[in-house]
Amino acid sequence: MKIMKRKIKQVCWWIFIGLCFGITPYIFTIADLERGYNGTGGEIFVPLIPFLVWAIKDSIKEMKGVFKND
Repeated sequence: MKIMKRKIKQVCWWIFIGLCFGITPYIFTIADLERGYNGTGGEIFVPLIPFLVWAIKDSIKEMKGVFKND
């Protein structure tokens, strides 16, 4: 059961990464249509969302370990 949960989490994580990278070109197009000109704004950070989520999860896991050892 534990292995199955881990596999499901891994698959969901990779789907999330694929979604973030896959939706990025559409976000650029929508932002350009809304602005009315070709420019780059905050939509450039959409592919970085998985990295930020991973970094936050990793730091929380590390903090739990520090507090657990004290």
